[in-house]
Amino acid sequence: MQTLSEQRQTNNLSSQSRTIAIFAMLLFAFAGLISGFAVGTFTRPGSHPQTTNQIAGATPPITSRNMTPTPTPHLEHPISLGFPNIDLTSDIVAADDTHTYTISVQVTDQSNGKAVGNPVHASGITCKIWLTKDGNVSENMPTDRLQAADTLSSPFPKEESGSLDFFDTTTPQTQMCNPKGRATWHYKVASSTAPGTYFLVALTDWGGIHYDWSWVQINVMKSQ
Repeated sequence: MQTLSEQRQTNNLSSQSRTIAIFAMLLFAFAGLISGFAVGTFTRPGSHPQTTNQIAGATPPITSRNMTPTPTPHLEHPISLGFPNIDLTSDIVAADDTHTYTISVQVTDQSNGKAVGNPVHASGITCKIWLTKDGNVSENMPTDRLQAADTLSSPFPKEESGSLDFFDTTTPQTQMCNPKGRATWHYKVASSTAPGTYFLVALTDWGGIHYDWSWVQINVMKSQ
């Protein structure tokens, strides 16, 4: 049987144990609080790192300041020619020895059959234009003349010789196309040319090996 003194001693021990436990818990909590402050001091957030939308493995293209475009290679050997492409300022001209007109011709290949094809960039091609009243142009193109490039400056059959005045010495009637296969003429129509419908013929001849021609209709008027 427990005496009163023993009961009091037991109660005092229980009270003391609770006090020690509470004090220990307070110390632990206080220690955790101090630790939290210390860690917060070292891990305080600063500026957020900027993110980019870079794709892994994507490499930006390298641009060289010394890069130059590849020039169009010039052809060294004659190829089959298509119809010359004709570009003229007007298809109505005045026969007055006064008004000036311009016509340009571009040599083409046969990438479009025998019609106007892609431009040919090459040297050594002879270009000539002339005027005729005969619409049967192809019948007036003798093969022996086409194969002899040194004869091209002479009049062709049915050519209206002297009707075109090539006053600009830099653009003679028969000339070599430039390295890009293009030729230009500045001309006047002689006042002696009768009014009417004519055909302006353009011939391109590559050394008498390959050649082709085309023509456009023009109207010659007398100046009022």
